[in-house]
Amino acid sequence: MNARVAALYRYPVKSMGGAELARAALGPSGIPGDRAWALRALATGKPASAKRFPALMLCRARFLDEPSSNLPPPPAEVELPDGTVTRTDAPGADALLSRLLGAEVAFARAADGAGHFDDAPLHLLTTATLAAMRAKSGLDFDARRFRPNVLVAHDAAGRPEDAWVGRGLRVGALRLSVLNPVARCVMTTLPQPGLAEARGVLPAVVAEGGALGVYARAETAGSCAVGDPVEED
Repeated sequence: MNARVAALYRYPVKSMGGAELARAALGPSGIPGDRAWALRALATGKPASAKRFPALMLCRARFLDEPSSNLPPPPAEVELPDGTVTRTDAPGADALLSRLLGAEVAFARAADGAGHFDDAPLHLLTTATLAAMRAKSGLDFDARRFRPNVLVAHDAAGRPEDAWVGRGLRVGALRLSVLNPVARCVMTTLPQPGLAEARGVLPAVVAEGGALGVYARAETAGSCAVGDPVEED
């Protein structure tokens, strides 16, 4: 197949916008630092999600120091919708986010060091699938709505990653096991920096089975970069 890595993304704080990377370390736990932080709701102790707190999607986070898979994640810088900048370890940061969300929350690292993942630590999506959904629905299926870690440029027709489930994949020198499709939720419709609300996106996905993209796991540690070839193994 004719495919390559088009973009790499890391999301330091669960449900917030992340940062695009030219190269990323990658291992069985995903990209170091991905979803390493979350805002935990003090009432429940559970991570806050944009499913309940849509304003999280209007925030952006990035690391000032590169995370390592062998160390606790460093603090992340967070930009709020009004342009206020804070850090996950800054005095007053919890109060700022509590006011934004209208609920008492506090920044916390993932307790097990593996990240605050809904399912698996790595998410792949192809440009072919986005193009197919765009053509079928007439809607702007922007990759950012679906928060992949690896966006794969693929010139095939249809949704090629659906056929990868249960198989192996080579991304550069790394071998991945493709696990299962990614079920979609209301987060795909929410506004975020540079993207307006798009209520029609989720119904369009549901009409095609409710999933878009695939979860995967790296079998060994290594790295990948934009431009690396992607091949079925």
